[in-house]
Amino acid sequence: MKGKLKLLAITFCFIFLAGCTEKELKIPLEDVGMVGVLAFDYIDDEQTQITVAIPQYDPEAKEHTQIFSVSTDLISKGIVEIEALSDKKIVLNQLRVVLVNEQFALQGDVRNAIQQLYRNAEVGNKVLIAVVKESAEDMLKQEYPDKPSVIMYLNDLLQPSVNTAFNPNTNIHDFMYTQTNPNFDSIAPFLKTKDGKIDIDGIALFKEKRMLKSLSTNEGLIIQALQGRKKLAPLNIELNNENQKEKLLIDLIDSKVKIRSNKDLKAPKLNIVLKMSGTLIEYRGERENKLKSIDNIVDLEKDVNKKVEQDISNFLEEIKKLEVDPIGLTENFRMHYKGNWDKELTNETISKLEWDIQVDTSILSTGILR
Repeated sequence: MKGKLKLLAITFCFIFLAGCTEKELKIPLEDVGMVGVLAFDYIDDEQTQITVAIPQYDPEAKEHTQIFSVSTDLISKGIVEIEALSDKKIVLNQLRVVLVNEQFALQGDVRNAIQQLYRNAEVGNKVLIAVVKESAEDMLKQEYPDKPSVIMYLNDLLQPSVNTAFNPNTNIHDFMYTQTNPNFDSIAPFLKTKDGKIDIDGIALFKEKRMLKSLSTNEGLIIQALQGRKKLAPLNIELNNENQKEKLLIDLIDSKVKIRSNKDLKAPKLNIVLKMSGTLIEYRGERENKLKSIDNIVDLEKDVNKKVEQDISNFLEEIKKLEVDPIGLTENFRMHYKGNWDKELTNETISKLEWDIQVDTSILSTGILR
């Protein structure tokens, strides 16, 4: 009995001491700097500028967001230096967005920077990534009067959305998956500031750890369509006829794609069938007063099919020359390949790739045109 009492007393002592230790380790909220946005700007091959945006929760604070920048050769070292500047304990468990300026994306080691964050237990896998045309520091420091904070602004802009806006969102997990998967090349939204607003201006295309070039929003839409995304941004098309140009906007309701390969790595070929359906919400051209007729709508659908087929073919020609695969087309060959598939096989397959494309567009209604 005495032995049990002693054991119980010792247990209580340990619980009490553990409680005291935990209490001592707690840091008041006002002494914690919870980074919302982390940005990288290129200086040279050795030095990188790191900028953080930290929200201020004190209602009496003059600024809603604090911005700190340091030049460093190591990410963790830079965070420690920012901690010294802010007089707060810097934590990354509320990190929402990572920005990389274009020069850093082109010349720096983007993969290493993202990988350091990916391995950090504080950082969640859903942190969003974007490439910035100009200085990432300047983007964070610029004022946006109609937005509560630059942190929320960027997070909302890059967040996966169910609306029709073009949004090629990429999070840390997506980026590292494509960096380590030999059948994919990484992409990320490409941002730029215009007239005091931040716009998604296209897509940054990577080849291995660095950015290769930027793609247009239309090319980004092709990537999303061929990857099988159901809900796509509105399809903006310009048809060049003999008499005049026609411009139309189709709000896409559904999209389905089927891709089959011939399984032949010596002469690789894909059969691509893309089906889209939507509402014609705007049209300018000679057929404007004729679109009440089913026959005229069918003719318009055929013209749209030809244009989209040509746009897809042009894009595939471009990635063929660049030997990159942001769509994952080579996965259709890898699944039939017996052996170890590597990046060289992807590049070789893309460089020899041929294709047949069939687009089937259904205009379900002409919306407000009627």
